[in-house]
Amino acid sequence: MDSLENLEFLEHLKPLSKIKSNEGINFLTPGVFRGNHCPMRIASVISKDIDGLSSLVVGMEECTIHSRLFSPKPEGENGEFHWLYVLDSHEVVFGCREGLLNALRKMDKEGAKAVLIIVTCVPELIGEDIEGIIYEANSELDMNITLVKLGQFKNPSYPSGSRKTMEALGKFIMVKEKNIKIVNVLGRNKDEEHIPMPEILLKLEKDIELHYLAPETPLSNFENSGDSVLNIIVSPFMVPLARKMEKDFDIPYITLYDLYDADSIGRAYLEIGNILGIELEDYFALQKERLILLENEVGKKVKGLRTILAPRIDTPMPLAAYLSQLGMEPLIIHLEEYYSEDRKNIEKILSMGYDPLVCRMVNIELEATLLKNLSYNISFGYLPNNSDKAAIPDMLDFYGQVGYERTIKLLDRILNVLYENYELGGNRNGTM
Repeated sequence: MDSLENLEFLEHLKPLSKIKSNEGINFLTPGVFRGNHCPMRIASVISKDIDGLSSLVVGMEECTIHSRLFSPKPEGENGEFHWLYVLDSHEVVFGCREGLLNALRKMDKEGAKAVLIIVTCVPELIGEDIEGIIYEANSELDMNITLVKLGQFKNPSYPSGSRKTMEALGKFIMVKEKNIKIVNVLGRNKDEEHIPMPEILLKLEKDIELHYLAPETPLSNFENSGDSVLNIIVSPFMVPLARKMEKDFDIPYITLYDLYDADSIGRAYLEIGNILGIELEDYFALQKERLILLENEVGKKVKGLRTILAPRIDTPMPLAAYLSQLGMEPLIIHLEEYYSEDRKNIEKILSMGYDPLVCRMVNIELEATLLKNLSYNISFGYLPNNSDKAAIPDMLDFYGQVGYERTIKLLDRILNVLYENYELGGNRNGTM
């Protein structure tokens, strides 16, 4: 089946050229499970894991009970507090100003130093002035307070919980004198053993001091990050914080998480080297050369192949643009959330003559069965029960990895899968 237009279950989806915001992305199938996709969920997890940060979830019983499933203890290990404020029926109608102020006063009295208020659906729906409440609280309390608004009617999925929470932590950053020998790394911890340290960071560590900002890093890392001369972003969830730091503290940023092709990575490394006065081009010359050779080899073998990008890909749009650049045609892209920074990659895909359908896949067992009706050659991401097709299901192990080595691993994985696949034939020692 060569035409997507003949498949009724796709008729409600929009092509990439028509997607301008989250509102344009439809679910592939109608039965939607909200729980895992609630942005409040991930905000609660992040606040629980940051030493020195307390939190206050403000919402109805279903929100607070859901929060306790993954943040079960009201006290943290280092004097933090993770409290819940449940609105009663009177507050739903008339607002919760006085009750919320009293809750913040109690947190201050107990010794909380920094508090993240997590606002859920109902406070946003009734138009509660949380900013005004915080302004009033700051005038009388010693602790610092920030907030994140995560009503799910505005935030369709969990990525906004990460992105907005990390951005909110920018309020705690202190103004400091810049140090040419300090760089912030946004999006990973220093000691994440399950995520290999990118080689660009290993190289930079030899010459400068790297400060890491991410979930599970202490709040003090954020507070003291204002002295950096550069932010290097290795996760898409950190872009809003980087933008805030550029605006408020004049710290420029360079993204690496969204770069796959050799030329783009090379330009980014050159820019980093110029800012820091470090020579990087010669150091990574062999890696770049190897990647260029692989790109040429893979490009010859995948040209004209049709692909699906399924869930569990942390950078779906940058990846789709890169695969298109190699000559693959994306048919459908699962996009959990639309980011403004995706626009440049969307334009790349459209400029190459491709206009894939875009959707959210949340009932993946059913949806994988439906997608079998498509005429495609290879899928990326989690798509169960499609063993008759070439597939690269393990994509999340690339999270937090950047640079030449990530793309080399990706291309090696593509070649191995294609050579092993019965339908496409061939092996690594022959030709397809």
